[in-house]
Amino acid sequence: MLLDDNLLKEIEAGNELIFKGDPDENAVLCTSNKTYDIKEAETSNSLLLVPDLLFAASTGLDETLANNSMESDSDSSFERSNSSLNKSTDSDDGKPPRNIVFKDIVGTFFTYYELKPCKPRLSKLRKLLEGSKYRGFELEYSVDKSKLLTYEAIADEVQASKAELEEELVKIQAIKIDDHYRLLEFDYEFRVLSYMLDLIDENSWSLDRISKEITFESLKDLVPRCILESMFMFYTDKSVEEDGVQFYKYKEDKVCRFLARVLLKSAGKFNLVEFLQAWKDSVPEGMKTDESLLSGIALIDKTCTPRVVWGFSETDLPEDINERFKVLFQTKAKWTVAEISPYIELYATEKLNVNALLTKYARASTQDGVRVFSAKHMK
Repeated sequence: MLLDDNLLKEIEAGNELIFKGDPDENAVLCTSNKTYDIKEAETSNSLLLVPDLLFAASTGLDETLANNSMESDSDSSFERSNSSLNKSTDSDDGKPPRNIVFKDIVGTFFTYYELKPCKPRLSKLRKLLEGSKYRGFELEYSVDKSKLLTYEAIADEVQASKAELEEELVKIQAIKIDDHYRLLEFDYEFRVLSYMLDLIDENSWSLDRISKEITFESLKDLVPRCILESMFMFYTDKSVEEDGVQFYKYKEDKVCRFLARVLLKSAGKFNLVEFLQAWKDSVPEGMKTDESLLSGIALIDKTCTPRVVWGFSETDLPEDINERFKVLFQTKAKWTVAEISPYIELYATEKLNVNALLTKYARASTQDGVRVFSAKHMK
């Protein structure tokens, strides 16, 4: 393998490197915090595998060759080489004589592996957890226990480093329940969040004076502790500390986006004005809704009368980028960069940003002075 400085340091430090991939996947190599794509490359020079081979510095040959270099320049290189080998077996200055040992070449290679940093392949994670969603204690009897996965089982399957995997588990809000990582079913998550938000009015709390202790005490008989702790972590931030008591505030944008998804869950399109009013009424008093928060979870059509909005989530789109663009342009013929970005930004890299992806997979044009993108091959 051809190693970069980071991988070389990992090996020199004795850290673990792990190859990951099922038979139908391209293998990756993972350190503790990075993932590397593996590609086979050809080399013009043969690579010989010789076990226990000693290099010159380990045999003292360097010193012998230095002495030989002082001999007559008239000697041919072949003669000097033979002379070196012959002299190397003699005792010199009391040093033990060196031995010539023949080694077998056990392998010849014409290829090597190139390792390049890549994005972790995390799409498989959500699929692994889909079949074991938590829907409430009363429905646990119906869960297929064979689909419950520990962290170790997930780590074996998902092509990502430990740090990248743990970050993604938090991002998708996977919760550790009895040593198994599980997602919350949407309706159950809404139920728990509603319990939490209802306490704001019940206790006349201001939005930046949420009590963690009272929340946990009030809901301990309704929600398992591990779920309540995770939900509180997902949806709140620390706000102020008074008299040694830490208070919290809800993540306003996150709460508003989730409640928008609740309203958008039913199929069909909604009158935009009516939806915005219903959305505003659904959030705790003092929180502000805004159309920009619908990015990546809904689409708005302002060209029709009345204007409409409907649910359109990034997580429901195909993984394959070509298929994804096909669905996007079937759903909507023309997109601005701001509109389409949430649906394709996961494919962006340091060298290929969203604009570069659009240049590659879509056709640019101008509509009413605004740059828009459409299918590359339109009928």
